[in-house]
Amino acid sequence: MKLPGDEIAVKKEKKIAIVETIRGLAALAVCLFHFGRANMEFIGHTIWYQKITSVGWLGVDAFFVLSGFIIPYSLVKSGYSIKRFFTFFAKRCIRIEPPYLLSIVLAILLVYVATLVPGFKGEPFQFNALQTIAHVAYLPEHLGFKWLLPVYWTLEAEFHYYLLIGLMLPLLWRSVFSLLVGFALGLAASFFIPLTVFIYMPFFIMGISVCAYKTGKISQYILWLVLIVCIIVLLLNKNPFSMPLTGFLTALLILFAEIKTRVTDFLGKISYSLYLLHVPIGSKIINLGGRYADAEWKIWMVLVVALGVAILSSWIFYRLVEYPSQLISKKMTYR
Repeated sequence: MKLPGDEIAVKKEKKIAIVETIRGLAALAVCLFHFGRANMEFIGHTIWYQKITSVGWLGVDAFFVLSGFIIPYSLVKSGYSIKRFFTFFAKRCIRIEPPYLLSIVLAILLVYVATLVPGFKGEPFQFNALQTIAHVAYLPEHLGFKWLLPVYWTLEAEFHYYLLIGLMLPLLWRSVFSLLVGFALGLAASFFIPLTVFIYMPFFIMGISVCAYKTGKISQYILWLVLIVCIIVLLLNKNPFSMPLTGFLTALLILFAEIKTRVTDFLGKISYSLYLLHVPIGSKIINLGGRYADAEWKIWMVLVVALGVAILSSWIFYRLVEYPSQLISKKMTYR
């Protein structure tokens, strides 16, 4: 069974400009948030930086809504069927795994190098092979280990979401009733199943509902109803109001906004690389610079340098690793 809209090929679809904008700004927000916590004793002297970036963690929620929208949207437009699941999953793995795995290697190497710098005050370098292997399967927390980088936990949710949407989309898209039943089950699971993908399922469902509306599957009335229910579920799960608000605003931007600039396009292009590298590279610069910055203007200078180096490194990483992975993924076509 093919999904509605299969007469429109993905490669003929114009990119939705706001997607790149949201992706780029969300990655930048998360980056600045982590910079603000790389060295609290150091950053604490710049109170305005703390105020500006303290909510940057909400960029993760925007990412989840964005994934909830863009993955089913591209699948619906390509005429996806369950027979194409393994091709879809292989394409996603080829696209995201090489940058992720290489970032793990890079993170370990940078931690080791940091211990060799004079004046290092952290814990001595330790390599745990089991912890590293657990990262390959996105299982550290489930096996009693810590994530090597604080952003990796979100990739577990994304990875499981790819599995779920690839398997369930043909069933969900059979009718409006089956779609709403799927939404209800997903929202109910957020109360009982401790996997990250289910804890944050309301955000993914926000994105899927926007996709359903933009492809003509549901009416605007049903869309608003689903978004409101998602907000209620997030609040019932004792999340701060800023989280459902971020999800709702992200959904509104996808629905109605058209923002496209060279800066946001660039940030959107390198967003995944920036997301992976800003902690092991940018935060290391902040930790190092914090030992020598004895005035507020020097602190701001360290922050600017850290951001600049993180963005430059991400662009190089994108060109050498992420972009080639994308090209290989695109060569795999649905047949």
